[in-house]
Amino acid sequence: MKILNKLFIVLTASALLLACNQNKAAKESKADTTAVEGNWIEVVLDVDGMTCDGCENAIKAGVENLDGIASVESSHEEGWTKVKFDANQTSLEEIEGKITETGYTVVGEKKGS
Repeated sequence: MKILNKLFIVLTASALLLACNQNKAAKESKADTTAVEGNWIEVVLDVDGMTCDGCENAIKAGVENLDGIASVESSHEEGWTKVKFDANQTSLEEIEGKITETGYTVVGEKKGS
């Protein structure tokens, strides 16, 4: 009986590991395909009105809801937000609109970004 219990545990653990690895491989494959098919742009925007980490998080949460967003970073100390996005799925205007909708003001684009 103890051998059957141990065998059951080993088989269950193996099945879980296999399922996790297949899921991970599928996600990596999807990410690679998206990156190849996308038209990725990274922009750094000057943003007024941010005063704390909460402001940064509000902008990040709002912009991440748009389609085609790969990453969002903000600095309230330096007054910028960096966004990497797929121009086939969203636009700079939509991103700026979302930041404005969140309560902040986009005053321009950082030079050299």
